[in-house]
Amino acid sequence: MELKLSILDQTPIIKGGNAALALKNSLALADMADKLGYYSILYSEHHGVEAYGSSSPEILAATVLASTKNIKVGTGGIMFRNYSAFKIAEWTKMLATLYPDRFILGLGKAPGGLKDAVLALNGHKLPVLNNINDKLEEIIAYVKEQNYKDSNLFAQPAHVSALPEITWLGSGENSAKEAAKYGISYSMADFIADGSNTEIHALYQKEFNHSGYRNQPSFQVAISVSVAETMEQARYNAFGMVYQFLESRKILAPSALKPSEEIQALINEGEDQILFNTLLEKVVTGTPRTIQSKLEEKALQYGTHDLVVLCNMFREEDRIFTYESLIK
Repeated sequence: MELKLSILDQTPIIKGGNAALALKNSLALADMADKLGYYSILYSEHHGVEAYGSSSPEILAATVLASTKNIKVGTGGIMFRNYSAFKIAEWTKMLATLYPDRFILGLGKAPGGLKDAVLALNGHKLPVLNNINDKLEEIIAYVKEQNYKDSNLFAQPAHVSALPEITWLGSGENSAKEAAKYGISYSMADFIADGSNTEIHALYQKEFNHSGYRNQPSFQVAISVSVAETMEQARYNAFGMVYQFLESRKILAPSALKPSEEIQALINEGEDQILFNTLLEKVVTGTPRTIQSKLEEKALQYGTHDLVVLCNMFREEDRIFTYESLIK
């Protein structure tokens, strides 16, 4: 099976490191991914947490687009409840004009941070949550240069030669239905979802609106992956990333990536061992010899060849080794 592989880069910060180092690593990873032949690299958005270094994926995407040649680059994603539809459409069209067929607008409903950060992003007021579909519809209208609610307003630059791909991020049925309704791509986050949710692809395909933004469905699955010379080492290397997943499940701000030995001590002494092991089992682990078949199994499970890979490691060389091992 020929897989279409992309990278989800959360710009992870390690314990004892800082955001500047994390951003430097992100730029180096993008250069490597471009040379290796990855389909795309996508940047996440997080606010007010020490775990991740990028609060503005659109800026990171623009920087990487300018320094790479072939790889598609996008947001994975913009937490759009915090911003106006018009402004999102404007910079989306800017990037689509400057880099035709290379920018991907990924959008998500998650807050992107805990309460204080969300309030600060919204002028210290709670964001309106019941207008999500309206806002998505508005973004699409501005990008496609359609009249929105009898307004003559248009988002500059006008007359974009190639419309950018728009991807809706989620982990459940409701998000899949929303993506299908508007005819946009859907990216399902397997690494944070409960269960396998393999039925979601069929649901998205069934309800896809062929008269929407695009005329063909596009379904991808985001998975967490760890590759090392042995299976035991691959599982061990993933401990820091899995502990961040655990913190998120407990509605805690994820902390900076800790070394695996520190995580092991925390888990052995605490009461989170069962949850930690459950989340660890969701990580696709393997060696350079076995990982391709593991990825193919995941692709067959969801009925798609389009996979987005997340790998956060305390040691950057372990993260690089994983991404290098996936491209054959």
